[in-house]
Amino acid sequence: MTASPLYLLRLDLSTPGLYGLARDHRLELPSKRGPVLTNDLGYVLHAAFAALFGDLRPELFARDTSAPSGRDPRSLRVLAYAEHDLAVLGEHAQLYADPSAHSLVDWDRAAAKAMPTTWREGQRLGFAVRVCPTVRMAKAGPHNRAGAEVDAFIAAAWRAGEGVLVDRESVYREWLAGALTRTGAARLEHAALDNFHLEPLLRRTQGAKRQARPNLRKPDASLRGALTIRDPAAFDRLLRRGVGRHRAFGFGMLLLRPERR
Repeated sequence: MTASPLYLLRLDLSTPGLYGLARDHRLELPSKRGPVLTNDLGYVLHAAFAALFGDLRPELFARDTSAPSGRDPRSLRVLAYAEHDLAVLGEHAQLYADPSAHSLVDWDRAAAKAMPTTWREGQRLGFAVRVCPTVRMAKAGPHNRAGAEVDAFIAAAWRAGEGVLVDRESVYREWLAGALTRTGAARLEHAALDNFHLEPLLRRTQGAKRQARPNLRKPDASLRGALTIRDPAAFDRLLRRGVGRHRAFGFGMLLLRPERR
């Protein structure tokens, strides 16, 4: 049976408009000098897509770092996977979005394409992905409580013990291989760490009075490599669902790229 269409969107968003939306949605953190606007771009984009597209919003998105120079420096180019084409999303935004949200998008430059609906077992594909490689700690330890979400590299260093060198790239490669294998979707052939830093993440408390929590710092790792599809249906689900945690905030979007030899 053929899967339902999946579309890759490319949207140019106004950076000043995103800052304005962040203020409108009170995406600010308390500080000694007063409220400070969060620098968690993933959370701001999550809020922007919700304001634009409501329940039709893309669940996975990523900043397009390959965007050419010479573009408007006040815009941010974003890629996203959506189960609705650009015409449907644009109509929804035209009908229901607040004018300030609708004006975020340069609609003349917006573009989309349909992704393949069939994949082959054994098909080899290059990819790039930005992930938040964390693990849940089953037991409490000297540094963590049971169930804590911990950087996979830190967890590996704790297991190795004091004085043992642990390679961050190897840990994240193993983490990614496990994430692909658990779904049955694909086998990792090779991967290299393109970029890493600790990302401040904004999250809100639950309950009637939702407030911004102080920024959590989580690992932000960009990897590029190649995989081989093991189960075509599972791979299609993987593209739609994404890899790892915090997928709704800019992590986990598996972008297909030519394989680097």
